[in-house]
Amino acid sequence: MQVEAERELLQRIKKFSTPKNKTAAFELSITLAVFVVLSGLMIYGLAHGYWLTFALLPAAAIMVTRLFTIQHDCGHGSYFSSQSVNNTVGCLLGVVTLTPYYYWRKNHNIHHRDSGNLDRRGVGDVDTFTVDEYNAASPLKKIWYRIYRNPVFLVAIAPPLLFGLKHRLPVDCEFHSTKIWTNIMATNAAIVLAIFLLVHFFGAQAFFLVYLPMIWLGSSIGVAMFYIQHQYESAYWNRKDDWSYFDAALQGSSYFEFSRFFSWLVGNINLHHIHHLNGHIPSYRLRECLNQIPELRAVVKRTIADIPACFKLALWDDKQGKMVGFN
Repeated sequence: MQVEAERELLQRIKKFSTPKNKTAAFELSITLAVFVVLSGLMIYGLAHGYWLTFALLPAAAIMVTRLFTIQHDCGHGSYFSSQSVNNTVGCLLGVVTLTPYYYWRKNHNIHHRDSGNLDRRGVGDVDTFTVDEYNAASPLKKIWYRIYRNPVFLVAIAPPLLFGLKHRLPVDCEFHSTKIWTNIMATNAAIVLAIFLLVHFFGAQAFFLVYLPMIWLGSSIGVAMFYIQHQYESAYWNRKDDWSYFDAALQGSSYFEFSRFFSWLVGNINLHHIHHLNGHIPSYRLRECLNQIPELRAVVKRTIADIPACFKLALWDDKQGKMVGFN
């Protein structure tokens, strides 16, 4: 009976997975236009008092995050109806977001496939130890895990390391292919060219006081958003024999309710439980899906006030069936 109910819900959700090309093009155009205008004003501010540059930094950074969300949709083949258009847009946006499209797409799709499965951790997700694994770890491994799970490291240090260094040469890539590595190198070359042109036409200040802070803050917002989507006390983890894709999506992916405007800014990715139930639903249709299917509003709803508690959690407790912090 439960299986039938799950199938029925998934079928009702599926109708929202049809892309709307005009909406997609409009949202992409608006996002790029705002990003370019804000970037231009920040560069203009360098010669007219830094206050304008720094005042616009948060808005420009969140546009970087939003562009990443669009690239993310392209990776799911959900933003446009044409896969070739999705791939082209995804590759181009990868230059802005410092994310090689095909490499990231492969990792992220595995995250969707295995999310919440204790026996299939380690690809495209945040490293999560169980309590028993942590207690059995060596002292050095415990120290590293504590550093890795520290909120300052996660939000301020890890993002530039991930997007600035690891994405440039992901030597740990498990999916070696000519297409993936060609895209990685092409993305790197395009980033170098973009930085060269930025410095050539606008000077080194534009790189150090506009580009780097914007990318740093934008990547930090993106990493923080990804973190809270699966790291909360009642998150879902299970061994493969008892693991359920449906439960992992509905229970192990968060439903954060923000203001409609902020939700739009982050591409509605805060409605993450719907996204994990069906990754082919475009971000611009997630709210529509939520509004029309009451069951999706019946799960635990979280708000901005719940975010700090997410960063206090670090380990999965098998016995209690919940995320816990360090002792």
